[in-house]
Amino acid sequence: MRRSLILATVTCAGSMLASGISNAGAVSDTYRGGAFGLPWNAGKSAIEAKFPGGNWDEDGKGHARYCVTNKQTLLKLPPPHQTKELCMLIGTDGTLASVTAVMEPSLMALLAVVNRCRTTFGDFDAVVRDESAIQSRSNGMLWTADKPYVVQVESQNNEVGSPTRVAFTVADEAHLYTEGSKKVSSRPGS
Repeated sequence: MRRSLILATVTCAGSMLASGISNAGAVSDTYRGGAFGLPWNAGKSAIEAKFPGGNWDEDGKGHARYCVTNKQTLLKLPPPHQTKELCMLIGTDGTLASVTAVMEPSLMALLAVVNRCRTTFGDFDAVVRDESAIQSRSNGMLWTADKPYVVQVESQNNEVGSPTRVAFTVADEAHLYTEGSKKVSSRPGS
């Protein structure tokens, strides 16, 4: 009896250790070469060639942004949780800096992408919130441990808390998304 208890404890501890290790570097392992079929060194013409029919504009910080209607699988999620639009930002070096996949604005889509990110990349380690409202109207969960690569899941909500925007972003210029973020930990007492 004692031997089986010890064996079970060792097996459980080993699997917990292995699961923690398996998430280490998961963001950089997945996105080191690029995102959504584009390498990080892609310029405007390569982006337009890969995803024709989009439009160029600027984001709120003056970065060139290309958005195109696009349905595809995201993180191997089932079809109801496909992307509906992709938006690519051009970074400081004139190449692809981030790709944002916009999804249907629903609680189910938000939960699906957050849960898939947590099982793929581990727990998020930073958040960005709308601190100016009593009830936050926007929230971003960030996976920042693999800088310069960062993953963000963002939701914007209406006055009753229902999502009006659900987006998944991967970037190789972390500073674009980590400004104003606060570190968080899922470990008790930390």
